[in-house]
Amino acid sequence: MTSITFAIKYHYGDAEQGRLDMYDASVSFQGFARALSITAHALLNDGEIRKKGHQITGGELYINPSRKGSFEQIVTFVITNQDAIGASIAAAAFYDLIKWTWSKTLEIAYEPETPHVRKLSERIEPFIGEMEEVLEVPLEQAHRPIKKDENVVVTIKRQRIGEVVRWDSSTLEKVSLRVEEATTHNIRGNVTRYNILSGYGRFYDDELDRTVSFKIGDDVSSAQKQLLTWSMHYAQETQGEGKLFIDAKRVLTSKGVTKRYLISTIKQA
Repeated sequence: MTSITFAIKYHYGDAEQGRLDMYDASVSFQGFARALSITAHALLNDGEIRKKGHQITGGELYINPSRKGSFEQIVTFVITNQDAIGASIAAAAFYDLIKWTWSKTLEIAYEPETPHVRKLSERIEPFIGEMEEVLEVPLEQAHRPIKKDENVVVTIKRQRIGEVVRWDSSTLEKVSLRVEEATTHNIRGNVTRYNILSGYGRFYDDELDRTVSFKIGDDVSSAQKQLLTWSMHYAQETQGEGKLFIDAKRVLTSKGVTKRYLISTIKQA
């Protein structure tokens, strides 16, 4: 079996005295457990996204005794299914997938570096959009001690390599989300990626001049869903084509940045 060991470390605030508020620490560990399980399962199962994050097919996560004198939790990821990924590339791909998917969720620029993770990023289906939504709540939970004390910094450290993840009050803002009560009408743009089965995709917003993740609502008709595929096809064929108007509620960060559209109506522009 392949084992990958790393440390989750809390810096500053009460962590400097080797302690954390018990409730805050338990919420943070639960968030890390879910986020790591979701990411590890996707790594070992060809990008399959398991939303609850309580079980990994082909692997297991363990916590080891904390190191004396610091608030540092040692974690070991054990790959039990050796056919899922080669032992020689497992660690690099695991950390690369963490950095890519978690950075996207936190709006940090990062592109995959390993061939295994690049294959997931190059899929037509919007793997990353669905992963972002699934990871948002666990990553917010993992930030809990920072919510209590903005001076706290949380890191994941790879053995003999250094930091893989570093969080502070600025990253907390990116996962502190709210959904607007009012629907925004006639948002103009085109679809760049769309998964018919999951209902997740990416939408190029003409006004924002960037792509935004979307999720279609249960009440959207089959005819309207077909427009998403139509838009993606024509936008790929000819620049500026395949334009749609969508009505959607916006999911916003704490600073009011649009994170996702929850689409209720679709029509041709």
